[in-house]
Amino acid sequence: LYVSAPMDEVDAPRIKPGQPARITLDAMAGQTFSGKVRRIAPYVTEVEKQARTVDVEADFDTPPKQGLLVGYSADVEAIIERRDNVLRVPTQAIQQDGTVLMLGAGDKLEARTLKTGLANWAFTEVMSGLVAGDRVLLSFDQENVKAGVQVKPKSAK
Repeated sequence: LYVSAPMDEVDAPRIKPGQPARITLDAMAGQTFSGKVRRIAPYVTEVEKQARTVDVEADFDTPPKQGLLVGYSADVEAIIERRDNVLRVPTQAIQQDGTVLMLGAGDKLEARTLKTGLANWAFTEVMSGLVAGDRVLLSFDQENVKAGVQVKPKSAK
């Protein structure tokens, strides 16, 4: 049993058959399945304007016992490299310029430039710029969120 999912053309050259993969299905939220890359399409598909992808097929190591239907939306994350026991932050916390806003003295936000390592859509490894226990801003939904602004911190969920 396998799934097929689009992968950004930029990542395609680093993906090889046999690499471990993580498979998620929108219909089975919260569940992740291990698998292996089966095939990388030998062509690029233009899905939308300026979004070019390559179809990647991945076999389930152990498929779900029930509830799978043909046509479910699937995401395949090929595991190119893995590091354990590293400092990481949610990728969404990193701004375009490579900085994060962290909680500083007096509950004021401070900008910190990060040196980053491995990253995916969920987490980015922090090589330098933060230490374990530093608290970073995760949401930029409010106006005037910038260094120097005093905030009322919330606990992480």
